[in-house]
Amino acid sequence: MSVLYRRQIPLAITIFLVLVIIIKTFFADPTTLYWGLLFQQWSSLASAVSIGLGVVALLSFHIPRIRRRENKPIRFQWFYSISTIAIMLLFMIVGFSLGSGSPQYKWLFNTWYAPISGLICFVSAFYSVTAVYRAFKIRSLEGAALIIPALLIFLYDAPIGPFMFPFLGPIGVYLFSVITASAFRAGLLSVALGMVFIMIRTIIGRERGYMYEEEK
Repeated sequence: MSVLYRRQIPLAITIFLVLVIIIKTFFADPTTLYWGLLFQQWSSLASAVSIGLGVVALLSFHIPRIRRRENKPIRFQWFYSISTIAIMLLFMIVGFSLGSGSPQYKWLFNTWYAPISGLICFVSAFYSVTAVYRAFKIRSLEGAALIIPALLIFLYDAPIGPFMFPFLGPIGVYLFSVITASAFRAGLLSVALGMVFIMIRTIIGRERGYMYEEEK
């Protein structure tokens, strides 16, 4: 009975859901469209529950630090925990009470979140540059073919790059519109084919990574 509950029933439910989604995607049948949209709504509900669990996990992680006045890994770590919880609660209160489209919420987003997000991307750019240098040192023709376009794209994205080097404008446009777009589409095609193969493995019962595994 335990095998039935832990393996067979989840496998049957997964196969049924995958078949409905596949039929809804490739065949415009009213019944499958209805059930497919219903399953998508259930997925949104599960995502909302996951966000709620994330909030609980965040609170359970930071509240003990605040109680202990913890100073690790950095000094006054508990103060940063207080600020993290306060900002999260502020966004939640304004979003729930006034709505995400309210001027107050937009002000919070544009004044706090957007600049900090841009700063994080700016700091990450330096790590990206050093990572490119470490990973693709010009030791061969293949390495040069990788690092030179990467450096050109970095310079093209920086506002000062096209100003200092005007020739970067057409080169950057070509790299983004032709080379990068082709590679991106190839990546999407690979992901789509991988998803199809995973669905096929799920239908025939070979994909079981989501299921409970008995300890050996």
